[in-house]
Amino acid sequence: MKHLAIELSEVAVRFTAIGEVANEVHTFFFKDKIDHSYKAQLENFLEESGFKNQSFEEYTIGWSSFRSTLMPSNIFGETNSAAIFKLCYGEQIDVNHIDYNRIPELNLVNIYEIPLWVKSFFVIKFPRSIIQHDGSHLLRGVFNASTFPPKATLVVYSDRLVVTIVKENKLEFYATFSFTEVDDMIYHLMHALQQKELVTSLKEIKVCNGVGSKEEQLTEFVEKLAKFSDLKNCKIVIDHEFLTNSQQLCV
Repeated sequence: MKHLAIELSEVAVRFTAIGEVANEVHTFFFKDKIDHSYKAQLENFLEESGFKNQSFEEYTIGWSSFRSTLMPSNIFGETNSAAIFKLCYGEQIDVNHIDYNRIPELNLVNIYEIPLWVKSFFVIKFPRSIIQHDGSHLLRGVFNASTFPPKATLVVYSDRLVVTIVKENKLEFYATFSFTEVDDMIYHLMHALQQKELVTSLKEIKVCNGVGSKEEQLTEFVEKLAKFSDLKNCKIVIDHEFLTNSQQLCV
């Protein structure tokens, strides 16, 4: 095992030891959602899972948060992350809770909020770790494969859905939606495809399990999508390792 990929949200954490033969995966759902309690729960989880005493060559962390926004690199250079965050969300928050990732291959910057406990815990625990937003990992993973045919890559979390659509090697759409039922996810995806006039020409829909997602939700989602006649020529798949493997592209 050489790479420890960590996927983290305020709901759950998933540790994946990426090995040459098979990945070792451990998931934990947080019980108390208070800053100091997160650290204690993570410490216990590391101990119980056996990762505390293991050594890896690479450590990457994908933080999942609802509020993140993409900005062209040239515009970002004329302002700052705090100003952009306030413009997008109408709220001024501590600059220490805002971070960003440059995605040079797309000439984009991903600006997002991240609580201080995430950095303080993992920087001390794994000093060589690379912490980025999981949306940045998602985009790198999407553009690491062919992006000429119209394709959608979706990440399902416990209460939100991230929709990414590409066509002719360009990012056509990227957005995060909240949901309570699977039908909400169907609505958000189909509405985005209709906006982009891609409902009948889409070639693939890849559904990925974000940390904290429920397997039955992914299965129901795919089954309902498959019933749409407009998507009869579209390949619909579930990929459980897409986000995890995409973390390897940031080291």
